[in-house]
Amino acid sequence: MKNSQMIDKNSKYVVSAAEMKRCDEATISEFGVPQDVLMERAALSICKYVKKALPEGGKVLILAGSGNNGGDGIAAARLLYQDKIDVTLVLVNHSISDKASSTKRSKACSNQLKIALSYGIDVVDFDSATLSTQIKKSDVIVDAMLGIGCTRDLSGDYMSAVWEINYSREDYDGKFPHVIAADIPTGINTDTGQVHGNAIRADETVTFGFLKMGLVFYPGAAHAGEIHIVNVGITEDGFLGDFPKFKYVDIPEKNEIPRKLLPPRNPAGNKGSFGKVLIAAGSRKISGACIMASESCIRSGAGMVKVFTEEANLSAIQTLLPEAMTEVYREDGMEPRNSEDFKKNTENLLKSIEWADAIVCGPGLGKGNSGIQIMRIILKNAKIPLILDADALNIISENKEIRELVVEYEADIIMTPHLAEFSRLAGRDIHDCRACIMDETARLAKEFHASIICKDARSVISDGTGNYINISGNDGMATAGSGDVLAGLLGALVLSGYSNVLEAAVVGAYLHGVAGDMAAVKNGRQGMTARDISGSLREIFSGNIG
Repeated sequence: MKNSQMIDKNSKYVVSAAEMKRCDEATISEFGVPQDVLMERAALSICKYVKKALPEGGKVLILAGSGNNGGDGIAAARLLYQDKIDVTLVLVNHSISDKASSTKRSKACSNQLKIALSYGIDVVDFDSATLSTQIKKSDVIVDAMLGIGCTRDLSGDYMSAVWEINYSREDYDGKFPHVIAADIPTGINTDTGQVHGNAIRADETVTFGFLKMGLVFYPGAAHAGEIHIVNVGITEDGFLGDFPKFKYVDIPEKNEIPRKLLPPRNPAGNKGSFGKVLIAAGSRKISGACIMASESCIRSGAGMVKVFTEEANLSAIQTLLPEAMTEVYREDGMEPRNSEDFKKNTENLLKSIEWADAIVCGPGLGKGNSGIQIMRIILKNAKIPLILDADALNIISENKEIRELVVEYEADIIMTPHLAEFSRLAGRDIHDCRACIMDETARLAKEFHASIICKDARSVISDGTGNYINISGNDGMATAGSGDVLAGLLGALVLSGYSNVLEAAVVGAYLHGVAGDMAAVKNGRQGMTARDISGSLREIFSGNIG
């Protein structure tokens, strides 16, 4: 992986089920940490959040499966019992009385159950007919049924338990127990976040060691509630140098973002030294995209911005964004048959390319001949960082020559497709792309020799070697112009002094999401606009984050 110093210092691993199991096993076998110690610490972590949610004199109901996740739940039941808390332990998919159940249980789970029974804890076998009654009597429910072991659709006792917990709440007149999932809600695929038939809807999830993929990607993220990542003694040493494929950036103290994620600016710098960005965007019918991209670029630290756009947009840019320079063309003047106009427009674009330190191309550009000609001129003549967004990506998908020019481009590229654009670039159905978004992003990044931000509810960023998932942002950002704001932001960031273009892409996606989160607080998710996001960038860069 390239040396991405700033993001490496401020990122953490997000793991698959196999990566987590491998780290867990190495912690035990290579470092000698007993499994019982890890389980005890996991149980203590569960108890911590149970006690926070439990009213005085309240009752806890713990549903425990037959694996190590169930062992965590059983150990938590014992610890709560020892603290004089009223707790009932329900065994799901195994039984106290059935001897055959002992073969289902993991060794650690069996040990914990034996201890719990020795203490006289209230342990009962699962019975769907009585679970509803037990739920009504409880204030907190702990889901410790499957953890990261769910790989197929739920059935039997697991399905019945999940159904009772999720749907019996309709009978409680608005009062329903607080649900805490141990590691990951039962029914969620740890690697994809997909729901296997049904899944626990938790208020909180206490996950052990590292964030799980299934807690990041939707719909799993929507089932997790508030996520707490707790240290139970499993550290990255357990990967034995073979580290997880994906990381994510997260700065809990948002006012620390400028110091941790933004390179220092030169106090002796000037508007030229802070970078000149050319925005090739907008068309006769679409003016807003070039304005939003340009405004975002200016707010994100670019010293100078020039907009190369259709002349119909000139008045709007001059009125709404007087800080931006402009160079205009007429769409019919980009036809080679209009030789004089085409020559003049080409010369103007070439001069703008020579002036610029980075280029943003695509927002509102259109897929017609003028857009294709602009992309052809840029790709054949520019040798500076290039951000390709929106219609630029659609042209690449449809035009073999342009696609080949992108592959052959000699400087750094960031491509920012949303999932529909991504599917067209990949030549795959959009639903197939969502299922393989991580691998396919890396594949396309290698094809184009680019850093790609595949924008979705959870964006995936890859340059083919380094891989990140962005966890900032919210559904209010699904609004027209949001992607234009990101493109402009990236245009400024690639000139800000990051160690490589992947670092700028990862930070850009994260800051864009943080700005969206801030805009949602101020304006509400339903009513926020792309320019609200752009406005929040000013506060981020100033460090004025509430």
